[in-house]
Amino acid sequence: MNNHDKSSKENTILCGLAFDNKDNHKRITTGENFYVIGGSSETHGNLVEKVMEFNETIKKYGKKLDDLSEAEYYDVVKEICAQNEKMYWFYQA
Repeated sequence: MNNHDKSSKENTILCGLAFDNKDNHKRITTGENFYVIGGSSETHGNLVEKVMEFNETIKKYGKKLDDLSEAEYYDVVKEICAQNEKMYWFYQA
């Protein structure tokens, strides 16, 4: 891995977006390597819960978000979304 590749992964974040807000309340939550923006109170809370669970899962494996390969990323997603939930996860290297 060259220095350019390493520096581009050092700022990796999870970003959750939701569009089902009907009350015009602007919801933004940030935390360790994540942003969650928008959504109804319930959807926003669910997204925050999932990204926090994602972070706890990678810590359990002794990893950081910046260290995950694409395959590891999707393994974690499968683990925390074992139920067939309506969530979409993308990976950008």
